[in-house]
Amino acid sequence: MNDIDSRLQDTGQAFLTAAWARLQEERVVPPPAFHPYLEVGRDYFGESVMPLAEYRALEDAITASHPRFDAGRPLLERAFPSGLIFSFLETFIARLTRAQKEFSPDGPEAEQSLRDLIQAVRADTCEVACCRVVSHMTTADGRPVEFTNVRVEPVISAAADHDRELQRIFSTVIPGAASAYGRERPHGFAPPESVIIARDSGAKPFDLAKPLSQRIERFMLLVRLLKLGTSESMAELQGETHTVRDFKPTVLRFRGAGPGFGSPTQLAAREIILATDDVGRVDGLERLLSAAEKPRAGMAFTSFGMALQKFLLSFHAYGWSEQIVDLATAFEAALSGKEKDDVTLRLKIRASTLLSTDLDPVDQIFKDVGVIYGLRSALVHGGAMTEKNLLKEVRKISTVPDGLPDGKAVAYAVERLRDLVRRSLLARICLAADDSPLWPLDSDTGVDVAMADDLSRKAWREAWRETLTGIDAIASADRPRA
Repeated sequence: MNDIDSRLQDTGQAFLTAAWARLQEERVVPPPAFHPYLEVGRDYFGESVMPLAEYRALEDAITASHPRFDAGRPLLERAFPSGLIFSFLETFIARLTRAQKEFSPDGPEAEQSLRDLIQAVRADTCEVACCRVVSHMTTADGRPVEFTNVRVEPVISAAADHDRELQRIFSTVIPGAASAYGRERPHGFAPPESVIIARDSGAKPFDLAKPLSQRIERFMLLVRLLKLGTSESMAELQGETHTVRDFKPTVLRFRGAGPGFGSPTQLAAREIILATDDVGRVDGLERLLSAAEKPRAGMAFTSFGMALQKFLLSFHAYGWSEQIVDLATAFEAALSGKEKDDVTLRLKIRASTLLSTDLDPVDQIFKDVGVIYGLRSALVHGGAMTEKNLLKEVRKISTVPDGLPDGKAVAYAVERLRDLVRRSLLARICLAADDSPLWPLDSDTGVDVAMADDLSRKAWREAWRETLTGIDAIASADRPRA
């Protein structure tokens, strides 16, 4: 051990002794075994230990140990010891509590915490991870699947052990993950569930979380485009993967709070099942989407970008009416073009022309779009509808089975619109991804003429299916079977 490490060891050990005594006076420690994770600002004040001479000595030792703590560095490039000191103290207390040991400044819990502190102080970079729990998603064989940028790990357990297994997955990636939410779990119960994990390393841990979360969101978009499902983001844990850290575990809750008893999506639950052969399909669709979304300097937003955003928002809606409005907006942004007249008729024609298959013929799509847009118009244009008339309209939709309970019938109507939007987005991506695109994302010129011509209509329908065939995803072009 060199002089710097020795100084960190001595000052760290002295700080633990002094801090424990102070927190013991304030009846903060020892914490209960079922709540071992303390957090500064919630369970104790930083001012409780910061005036201690031992705190200042450890702070000085950390400052002298690495250039990033130097007071002469620009403020945005400078690191501060306080975050590591509080994390070091809380890590030690949690270890001691979980091991059910009495306080000892030189026991194995203290020694390991000191090693972790020294490693964190000397590190030039750190690793950050995001772990998002999602509903209605699993893998074909129950094993994790490694995609190019994320890992999908299914939560495989009996219902009684579900929470314990979920915590095991979280803590394997982010040690002490449960410290992010204390006693209140941030997620519901909507099996089969999976945890989507993304990692990256860098010098500034707080700058890594947002790109990692966006990476997961991009993955969810690609999977939802390839496979119709009701998989919702429920909660996400973010933080450094080392135990002593500046970026301690935090939890992100999603709008809609995940599917629970009141979630409209769960009434027509459809699982997404992933396998290793989906890796190539996801990568292939990512290439197509990147090719279609050519950079457009100076653009505040695009119609297609709005379509993707509204499609994703439909998975976070509180009720079926929100889902209908979000998905209808996405449908229009994907297919309707710039003309303001006869929007519904144009959507009927374009959707039935591009999306029809043997399983989903032209007349079904044409009629279903008309029914759904009648509901959408009543919702957004100040209309009103009795429950009886709502259910009467919903049961006209071709994919709503006979005899369903009322709530489920509405959920199936939402699923029908979501599938039409999903396939419309796929068609637009495929038709825009070529070097000489048939239908660029930023143009609507000649589309209706092509739809009116038999040869062009057939060529366009075949073109986007051939593109999907090229990434082994032709099954995504059709509506799923019941």
